[in-house]
Amino acid sequence: MTASKTPRTGIFPVWAQDGEDTTHTFERYAALPTPDDMKNRSLFGIPLKSQLTGQEVTNETITHYINASISELEHDLDLYITPITFEEKHDYNRRDFSWTYNYLKLNHPNIISVNELKLTFSNNQEQGLIVYPNEFVHVMPQEGVIQLVPAFGTSMSGFQVSAFSGAQYGALMALGTGSFPGGIRVNYTCGFEEGKIPASISELIENMAAYKLLSSVGPLLFPYNSIGISIDGTSQSVSSPGPQFLAQRLTDLQGIIEKSKDAVKSYYQRKFQLDSF
Repeated sequence: MTASKTPRTGIFPVWAQDGEDTTHTFERYAALPTPDDMKNRSLFGIPLKSQLTGQEVTNETITHYINASISELEHDLDLYITPITFEEKHDYNRRDFSWTYNYLKLNHPNIISVNELKLTFSNNQEQGLIVYPNEFVHVMPQEGVIQLVPAFGTSMSGFQVSAFSGAQYGALMALGTGSFPGGIRVNYTCGFEEGKIPASISELIENMAAYKLLSSVGPLLFPYNSIGISIDGTSQSVSSPGPQFLAQRLTDLQGIIEKSKDAVKSYYQRKFQLDSF
């Protein structure tokens, strides 16, 4: 029986197998940061209360900056954090099917699974003329590439005959047409499975959220360094970490974020040189 989708692929480390012995190794994965996590780590020791109005920074506010950081990272790196499904059209080319097993570069990498791959020669036709068995779909998840590879026991010649025996395809062949815009339809899922987000990405999101929060409300948390009041010979003074501490913390976070982004980019945005002979 045809599978509903291709087997789910471990994105990090790519091609890694489940069941790894973690007894003597560190944990590679982490959940998305929560407001309480940030209060205990990246925001530890920071008074999340306005010195002017007494209003406290709520979990809802922290969650907003976490979501904003996730969105920014997805835009910046084209790296989707939680699973998301795409439906794409790609041009059909007979040469690609005949000589490169339909080598197809999808628009987004980090493929978890391909849900459906079909061929149609109608611009508005939702039902595919040919729906390929998902067992035929070979996935290169990190590169964002798929190919059609016959399943065990299926000869290449039989594969081509069975795949291209449709009437519409025969009509195009008679006309000498070797390509069709948007003839290939691909439905696939990208991102990271729940609980399998690389720890470095989770930490990067947390630090980005802390930076955004402190940049926005930090001046209200640290409005002054010290203040002195003298009334009738009695003096009183109050001091706080002040803007200098805030500026230093933001500088530190900025440096951490830049290094973390470079590390993530080096793994998820590798450049692949493709030669065609």
